[in-house]
Amino acid sequence: MPDTYSLLHIIGEKPLRRALHAFTASTGMPVLAQNAAGSECIPKMGQDSQSAFCRIIQSTPEGRARCLESINKAGKQAAKLGEPYIHQCHAGMIRISAPLMLEDTYLGCLSCGPMIMWEWDEVTIQDILKRTATLCPPEPLIVASHEIQTVDSGRAQALADLLFMTAISLAHASLTTLERNRELNEQQARLAEDIYASKQRSKTISVLEMMGQPGNYPLEMERALLGKVRLGDRSGAKEILNEMLGSIFFRSTGNNEVMKARLLELVVVISRAAVEGGASLSKLFGLNFHFIEELYSLDRFDDMCIWLIKVLDTFIDTVFETRNIKNARSLSAAMQYIRDNYMNNVSLENVAQHVFISPYYLSHLFKDELGITFVEYLTQVRIERARELLQSTGMSIVAIATEVGYEDASYFSKVFRKRCGLSPNLYRRQHS
Repeated sequence: MPDTYSLLHIIGEKPLRRALHAFTASTGMPVLAQNAAGSECIPKMGQDSQSAFCRIIQSTPEGRARCLESINKAGKQAAKLGEPYIHQCHAGMIRISAPLMLEDTYLGCLSCGPMIMWEWDEVTIQDILKRTATLCPPEPLIVASHEIQTVDSGRAQALADLLFMTAISLAHASLTTLERNRELNEQQARLAEDIYASKQRSKTISVLEMMGQPGNYPLEMERALLGKVRLGDRSGAKEILNEMLGSIFFRSTGNNEVMKARLLELVVVISRAAVEGGASLSKLFGLNFHFIEELYSLDRFDDMCIWLIKVLDTFIDTVFETRNIKNARSLSAAMQYIRDNYMNNVSLENVAQHVFISPYYLSHLFKDELGITFVEYLTQVRIERARELLQSTGMSIVAIATEVGYEDASYFSKVFRKRCGLSPNLYRRQHS
């Protein structure tokens, strides 16, 4: 089970502290974060995490242990329910807990309170004093209790919803960060393998030989990268980019200036593909200037690789921003499904079923957000793959047509000519 360090490492102390402070500042309700083991994550949050009432009770080890145990149980109950949990704490006050989940793993919870949902009367006060009799003197606790907010059911539910959305937002941000770190680690591992393979194949290559050659990587790799970016295939583009980075590192033999020059060539390639995909040319000019400044401040090749991945992500994001995509997640999932299954009998209906939306809505997403129809995007993916096969293989036109999802080779040739302006055979002669 994750400990305090793990939770803060996953979510980050700064965003967690900021979220807790924002919640208290906007609602007036103290809030704390607790890890899965039952300890408070940021014990020095001050007024943001504790009321005077809670500070008095937690002034003894027994009182603090009871509070943490009560919150821990409520947090785990909220995780089981999959929703915020409004409960009565050991001292008789109302608290609200919302689970912090990383996929199916319980990391801890956010807990706000104390509050009451009834009128203060003698019965209420006596109940509190009875519950806390062994923990602290009654007089200061009664004084502190007057600061506790009274809320009705409507406000309690609103606080619960806000706390739950805050927890979801923190968990989503942490998952994105973990995925990015995992991706960078995998990219670095693949890069090391590519560098080793390049050294084994070409130990005799020198810097002078490299400088005498036009470019650091085969032209077909650049064409493939262009195609992936135009299609919005982020993972495919990164896979090709990694191969190119390995080649650049090896052939540059540690010369930072040479590596930076080659990386700038790649930025030009990526930005050209982004413009072809619909990105704003004027915005990319500004981004390019910013990224060039960043590149020249870097000295380590690992940092340059991370920089280039960031450039790729930003440029692809810019393509989608320009298209003003309202439902990017569903559309992105649909596009990925098409890229993975273009060689099969892909229909609007089975793609819609895969991404859990109606065919009608998916059709409108393609038209409204990408400016093309579902069939046009499917065709674009198939023709892009056909281009790759025509350039890099000796497969027959009939075989290529079948490979990219066309049963009729003559129809494939007709579609190819319409999109590329050339027949498949002529395209192969000009690009092989």
